[in-house]
Amino acid sequence: MKQDSTKPAWLRRAAMLVLIALPLSGCYNTYTVPSDQFRKLQSPAAIRLDSKLAENLKEDEASKLLGRRGDDPVTVTSADNKQVAVDRATRIYVRSQGGRRYQVTPFNFSMYSSQLVASDRDTLVPLSNLKSYEVDLLSTGKTAGVIAAGVALAAGFIAVIVVSSGRKTFN
Repeated sequence: MKQDSTKPAWLRRAAMLVLIALPLSGCYNTYTVPSDQFRKLQSPAAIRLDSKLAENLKEDEASKLLGRRGDDPVTVTSADNKQVAVDRATRIYVRSQGGRRYQVTPFNFSMYSSQLVASDRDTLVPLSNLKSYEVDLLSTGKTAGVIAAGVALAAGFIAVIVVSSGRKTFN
């Protein structure tokens, strides 16, 4: 089968650029959270045992964390003073000194000893080896923008094909 070389080179390059760029475009906002705020996202058993967290929490805040139901979100304050609500579906991560990013399940890990333990993800990292704590929230604006750009590119691509296809005749 012969390759159709009648399509302009710029069109092929544009299509390749779109295919490469769409998966790389982010639909999440990442918030860096201080360690004492990230500790609020531990399992209830770990919260009870975490002496560092107990030092920083007010009594009413501690009772709210321990008394919350499984679907209740927990609000943490990011490094730039933004309130971020975290629930079970939220993606949270820790980043090591070397830059590796480990995903952790909210309310299902512990940091009360000298290690971060996330048994559901087979993660065991010394706390001294952690550089940052991150929360990723879905960005409605970015997601809508990526979808709109995809629709516009598809419509443009179809229009270019229609305009450049010419007329087919049977003789």
